Amino acid sequence: MKLKWAFASATVMNLDWPEEFKLLRRFRWKAVELWFDKIKACLEKGETCRQLGRRMKDAGIQPIGLAPGVVWTASSGRDPRLEREELSERMDVAAAIGATALTVVALGKRKGELAAEYRRLADKLRAVAEMAAERGLKINLEFIGGLPVNGTMGSCIELVKMVDHPALGMLLDLCHYYASASHIEELGLLPKKKLFLVHVDDARNRPMEVLGSEHRCFPGEGRIDVPGLIKEIRKRAGYKGYWSIELYDREVWVMDPHEVFKKTAAGIRKVEKQLGR
Repeated sequence: MKLKWAFASATVMNLDWPEEFKLLRRFRWKAVELWFDKIKACLEKGETCRQLGRRMKDAGIQPIGLAPGVVWTASSGRDPRLEREELSERMDVAAAIGATALTVVALGKRKGELAAEYRRLADKLRAVAEMAAERGLKINLEFIGGLPVNGTMGSCIELVKMVDHPALGMLLDLCHYYASASHIEELGLLPKKKLFLVHVDDARNRPMEVLGSEHRCFPGEGRIDVPGLIKEIRKRAGYKGYWSIELYDREVWVMDPHEVFKKTAAGIRKVEKQLGR
């Protein structure tokens, strides 16, 4: 079974964009999920989004998104003006470089009634979705396992439903799902076509009591039944979009980048072979 794969820049966090771009071409990747700080470093050296976008287009590489953007909880006390400016900058870069979406996470503490915290967060996300729509972008809302707000798939689904905006949908990361209080049956509660992106990774072979969403490894090397989970996501959500390999993991970041790309390719082959059985 052939899937649409993308490579997430966060997998080689310590590699700057020019070197990553060379490896994307060498390993014949057709789609990439960009990391904002890497692109900003290029812009600060005098390159333009137009030039970077043209270079990717000429290489046959589609930028499917840019990450990350942050929306803070109301209880975090962050300056909303600065928050909006930062999001605007990242959306402008995403649009100018030819990406189609900005990945957004919700960070910050919660205080008082949880339902009220979620209502305030939904209002902020609705405004963010409107900002994205004005630029022709979508917002991939990612839940992060273990966080006090939007830390499970069920919570993320509820936020997507509360916001109820065409430009906002859910990003499902396999490790965040596996290491949190999330359940595959909940995907049936997600409105149709609201699963915008899936991050593919595996979880290290650690006891569940100590396993965190930061303990990632290459598909097929850990304890997640990655092919089985992919099948369930396709069946329950009718998902036909990109499967972005993202190993947000410090042990992976210090590996030789060539080895990371090789192991990523091997993991994809393993997954597709098992899916084809």
